[in-house]
Amino acid sequence: LYNELKEKINKLYLEKKEALTREEIKFDFDHPGLELKLGKQHLLSQTIKEIQDIFISLGFSVVDYNQIVDEKENFDYLNIPKYHPARDLWDTLWVKPNSDSKSKIQEASILFRTHTTAFQIPLFKKIKPPLRAIIAGKVFRYEATDRTHDFEFNQFDGISVGENTNLANLRYVVEKFFEKFYRVKIPVRFRPGYFPFVEPGLEIDIGCQICQQRGCSTCKKTGWLEVAGAGMIHPYVFQCANVDYKKYQGWAFGFGIERLIMLRHGIDDIRILHSSDLRFIEQF
Repeated sequence: LYNELKEKINKLYLEKKEALTREEIKFDFDHPGLELKLGKQHLLSQTIKEIQDIFISLGFSVVDYNQIVDEKENFDYLNIPKYHPARDLWDTLWVKPNSDSKSKIQEASILFRTHTTAFQIPLFKKIKPPLRAIIAGKVFRYEATDRTHDFEFNQFDGISVGENTNLANLRYVVEKFFEKFYRVKIPVRFRPGYFPFVEPGLEIDIGCQICQQRGCSTCKKTGWLEVAGAGMIHPYVFQCANVDYKKYQGWAFGFGIERLIMLRHGIDDIRILHSSDLRFIEQF
């Protein structure tokens, strides 16, 4: 049966070849053809999608917001008023106002968001609690570029607000996320930390997976790596959004996406993640 099929196919091929030759169509039947190069998602895009899927499985909604925001959304509503020393924690890229415009938007100070936390108040005004949501996207800082810093990078923020929300909920979500993201159970610890928009504030550390917590240069011989900031949402933030802080409590966290990728894949320079080098991109 196979031989019969082979003979039929070969006969059809020869007939078509002869017909094309008679018509003097120039065609090289032995040419291998052109290689088709298909595009693919960048590692950053793949990771953001993976993070979103993990949090969707944990009961979170995925939202988005502007990369250019006003000063109130980025600072004032988050308990960082003008001249507050905490503003020094963020190196801000301001948008120069248009002196010829009489638009109201030019009356406010406009900037490239320095953290994805700027989405909190607009979200609260749009969706009333209880809610659980995550946002991922670019943030911008006015600082020099080196192996571990860049003037633009990606963050993701998450919030959970309800009548019985507490830090035990936060710990569960964080532990589950790292377990799913790194595909292994990872030690997690909370330390006291300061962020104006949460009280109490926390620093989140994970056990160093490079040295398995034995101590190395990456974790500075401590066995732990700082990966996120978190805490219970400050009552002032709820007040700015007209949310009853006596009825609702909530927690929030913020991670650097590039840092998670670098730890996961052993990448030691953040700049390669923002390059267009195909030798790097095609590895993932």
